[in-house]
Amino acid sequence: MPRLKGNAKEIIMEESLKLFSVYGFEAVSIRDIADKVGIGNSALYKHFPSKQAIFEALVEELKARYLEQCGSVTARIRGVEEVKDNCLRMFEYQTQNEWIVNFRQLLLIEKFRNPEMAALYREFFVDIPLNRQMEIFESLQKQGLMIEGDVRVFAMELYAPFYLYHFVEHDYQKLKKDFQKHVEYFFNSHFCALPK
Repeated sequence: MPRLKGNAKEIIMEESLKLFSVYGFEAVSIRDIADKVGIGNSALYKHFPSKQAIFEALVEELKARYLEQCGSVTARIRGVEEVKDNCLRMFEYQTQNEWIVNFRQLLLIEKFRNPEMAALYREFFVDIPLNRQMEIFESLQKQGLMIEGDVRVFAMELYAPFYLYHFVEHDYQKLKKDFQKHVEYFFNSHFCALPK
């Protein structure tokens, strides 16, 4: 069998995630993962004691990556244009980052039979995006840049069309244009006119 090149744990995690996103967590065995990586079971067990340990490492890694992305995007926000850019960057990240796309697919497969997976799905793809957007909107309201109103409702209104596309196949370029139009419409109707 070929030897692992590079970071063995990351390769095992990446290949596991690919398998989980297609077949679901329950359907994939340690043997399947080892075969995909090109190592024996015993070699895999040197890195992870169980399939559950691989999954837990994936969750930690993905949460760190996701929060880093949210934080790096949010840190650039100084006004309305940065918020628009933030929306489009997060849209691109959630639709184009292979790890996040595969993780979402895994959770969609498993969320109806596993309450832990359902909770993770909600945390990553509902709670974190809405809470981040609410924080931004609260700040913009305090600065007088956004109309007064319920920031949770505003966050849901902005995020809902994007969230719907988690469930269907789509043409990325067409969807990106539609989402850009949605973001523009949202900002034109929820933000105060700025002096020229």
